[in-house]
Amino acid sequence: MKKIRILQFPISNSKGGITQYILQNWKFIDRTKFHFDFATMSRELDFLDELKQTGSNVYYISCYAEENEKKFVEEFKKILIEGEYDIIHLHTKQWKSFLIEKIAKEVGVKRIIIHAHSTGIDTLDIQKRKLEIYMHNNTKKYLTENIATDYWACSWKAADFIFGNQIPIQKIKIMKNAIDLSKFKYNEKNRNKCRKKLGINNEFVIGNIGRLVYQKNQEFLLEVFKNICKNDKDKDYILLLVGAGERMYEYKSLSKRMGLEDKVIFTGHRTDVPDLLQAIDIFCLPSRFEGLPIGLIEAQASYLPCIASDSITDEVVINHNVDLLPLDAKLWETKIVEYSYNKYNRNNKNASLEKSGYDIRRQIKYVEKSYFSE
Repeated sequence: MKKIRILQFPISNSKGGITQYILQNWKFIDRTKFHFDFATMSRELDFLDELKQTGSNVYYISCYAEENEKKFVEEFKKILIEGEYDIIHLHTKQWKSFLIEKIAKEVGVKRIIIHAHSTGIDTLDIQKRKLEIYMHNNTKKYLTENIATDYWACSWKAADFIFGNQIPIQKIKIMKNAIDLSKFKYNEKNRNKCRKKLGINNEFVIGNIGRLVYQKNQEFLLEVFKNICKNDKDKDYILLLVGAGERMYEYKSLSKRMGLEDKVIFTGHRTDVPDLLQAIDIFCLPSRFEGLPIGLIEAQASYLPCIASDSITDEVVINHNVDLLPLDAKLWETKIVEYSYNKYNRNNKNASLEKSGYDIRRQIKYVEKSYFSE
């Protein structure tokens, strides 16, 4: 049987949510039936060897279309022609053009999948963000059903942001951001080991895992944490910020000005997220927007109590241990402190996540079926 050849675009070295989703599918897809190649705008990938060991090709695109459209088109067209792909799977956060879709049609790619992954524009500069929101909305006006063959989304909220009313609901497939649930099962021994490595003793650990960028809004969590430390002297607290990003230096400076440098741990980029979730006591995600956050799924799989922004779709709430709250610092402070004084049982099974489609071993079968169907 001839393998179905699929080009995944884009992946990035930051291993954000899109890249995590693609790599998760790549790890569990039936490789006797499917072959994945990847294209990236990153200059290098720290995980390149892992991809190439399975026979996958990785293509580096030298420029964005906005910088040099002619060169971008030449490079992308060459990739598609040489790869002879049956499917191009495009992972989309915002609209700037339909250029790649047009290139794919020109070279005869039969299946073009547009996969919606976001509900907002992740740009720190206010004027640039306004411009990109305008470009996104203006471009979306010209979206029609014949731009692609398939329309997927991580949530209905993401589908609305990317597709709007232009694509009929019946043509959209919701593809769950599934994970390997077995990795996140709570383990007391692993918890103690990880906390020891981090220099944490009996403190109550407030955790956030995500890129340090505008979208994730960790400055709000720092403000909440400052108030907790100021108002509750009966308990010791630690804020654990896991991830790297453009706001790392800013947040480190902010925590120092707040007098919290001894209470805030910045880990940078980490590959041991399942262990770090064991060490945390409550997971907090004050994002300004999300498509459907994989980190919140992982935290629920670890059976952590979770607080997240109510701007996030309630499709992400699987267990009873998640509170979606408005970004009101006092409200978050009260809820976190309340959790800190209540013993929370984390020795539960992940049955609710399995039933809801977040077990990658089950979900990948649906992905494979969707790749087969035309």
